[in-house]
Amino acid sequence: MNSKPPRPTEPPEGGPPTDDEAVERALAPPPLDAPARIELLETALAAGQRRLAGMLSIAANLARSREPRRAMKTIVAEISALLEADRTTVYEYDADQNMLRGLAVQGETDVMVGVPVGHGIAGLVAARGRAINLKDAYLHPAFDAKFDRMTGYRTRSMLCVPMRTPNREIVGVVQVLNKRTGYFSVDDQHLLEALAAQAAITLEALHLQVRLDTSNAELHSLTEELKQRVNELELLNAIERATVDASDVPSLVAPVLLHAAQVARVEAAALFLPGETGYGPVYVRGPDAEAPLELLPRVEIGEGILGRTAADGEPHVISAGGERDDGITRTLGSGASLVVADAITTPLVDGERTVGALALVNRRGRDRRDAAEDTRLAYLMAGQLARAVARMNERQSAQARDRLMAIGQMLGGVLHDLRGPMSIISGYSQLMADQDDAEERREMADAIRRQVALFNDMTRELLSFVRGERTVFARRVFVNKFVGQARELLEPEFRERGIEFVVEDHTEGTAFFDEPKMLRVVANIARNARQAMGDHGRFTWTLRTTEDGATVFEMADTGPGIPEGIRDKLFEAFTTSGKDDGTGLGLAIVRRIVEDHGGQVAFTTQTGQGTTFTLRLPPAPAGRTS
Repeated sequence: MNSKPPRPTEPPEGGPPTDDEAVERALAPPPLDAPARIELLETALAAGQRRLAGMLSIAANLARSREPRRAMKTIVAEISALLEADRTTVYEYDADQNMLRGLAVQGETDVMVGVPVGHGIAGLVAARGRAINLKDAYLHPAFDAKFDRMTGYRTRSMLCVPMRTPNREIVGVVQVLNKRTGYFSVDDQHLLEALAAQAAITLEALHLQVRLDTSNAELHSLTEELKQRVNELELLNAIERATVDASDVPSLVAPVLLHAAQVARVEAAALFLPGETGYGPVYVRGPDAEAPLELLPRVEIGEGILGRTAADGEPHVISAGGERDDGITRTLGSGASLVVADAITTPLVDGERTVGALALVNRRGRDRRDAAEDTRLAYLMAGQLARAVARMNERQSAQARDRLMAIGQMLGGVLHDLRGPMSIISGYSQLMADQDDAEERREMADAIRRQVALFNDMTRELLSFVRGERTVFARRVFVNKFVGQARELLEPEFRERGIEFVVEDHTEGTAFFDEPKMLRVVANIARNARQAMGDHGRFTWTLRTTEDGATVFEMADTGPGIPEGIRDKLFEAFTTSGKDDGTGLGLAIVRRIVEDHGGQVAFTTQTGQGTTFTLRLPPAPAGRTS
């Protein structure tokens, strides 16, 4: 008798960190300043949200679909969206033929792809049980280009990972092709591995479900129990997702109580969150998604089924008509419209402190459910909710602190930027007091007016950046006048520090841009250079006109160079290093202004040698002379 080829198995221990490990590392508090930590946390949260959304969608397919191919067709579209891939294929392992069968191919309805295990990239991944991530698939010796030749499709980047069941057997392969923004990263690989694990579970569960549908009533009951477990997992995931999205307690509990009532099949789920005063609100919601969240604004500890649970910190199974036996009043609190017939309650515990109580009220379908199952579900929910409420409160407190710090830091930087114009205004005012010549006084008054205008432009530009306004009024500019304004603004600051301020004008005399905004760009880059160079150095600003009429600014300093840790995010808001009075907005404003002009900004830097910023502004549109 012929024996079946062995099923591919998991590779030895080791390899890249899992997605969970990567997120945990990102969430570990690094020794960074507050804005950088906020950015890091937001990035980790965004990655967690994306991964959670993909996993939830796959779990939803398990609950909705009874046909593996249809479920996988939905999953491939979701995987492509999450990884920004052009095409996704899910292969299922056929042990009888030792082949990978194309279970779902995005964009292809009738194409059945078969790949022998050990052949091609997908077959190699199935045989070895290790992911393969290629920037250019054609460079790998195992890549088979015949499908490209047959279809006219051109494969570039490729990421292929095995699908493993909970017992670590390989049941298939997930393959994504041609990332729209370059090639697939290590983070993409971790995410796809997590999604492939969920897809494997879904695939196994769906095959089981197909068999269960043809079985007897006992197997049908098992299917219902499996679906209930999936719903419970979705409920716990909904709590985690609501924790990320919620801005306050009502927005947290509204979706959670809705899911809880639906999964537990009860008339309503209720949550009690008392404060230090001994009373607090009770939130109530049933399984109807159209019904609003009900609020009982003041319920005291000890009052009703929830108050009693919060008071003694013990779970209760409350049966109909048993008030005389247990002494618990069958009510949610004063003003409640819901009549409590029966309920299961459990306390919310944060550490060793009871912070509230949860109730599942008027259980339905009790012929198929017992109190132990409902108590278990309520206990799981209460634990998740307690952590969610605690995290949300901590996050709100941290956000308030960080907001105050950011405001203070921003104001400090703005005041520092305004020192230059104010110093010039002060100096000219003192000179005017001692100047008898009317023409000289008029020139000084003009200089003061220019600085006041600059003062106003700077404040408007900062407000525009904060509000997200993106308006540019480009017009013909006389370069020598523009350079003179920049010199008047910046040279005194550089001279005070003993730093050379050199301008080399190689333009044709005019350019086309928004003069006040570009003056802000030059000032931001120049001041960053001045602060970096300390008390000596040279700043060179070179202007030139290209053959196509574009204007190029090159601003070079002899400072220490940009630290490697911030080079990749230099133009992002709140990125700063080594400046006590920096807002982290200067270069973010620079990039925004240059891009609003339709231009580009870039930099080169070398540690100990200096930094050069290069700005390219497009020529005036055809027909524009002013």
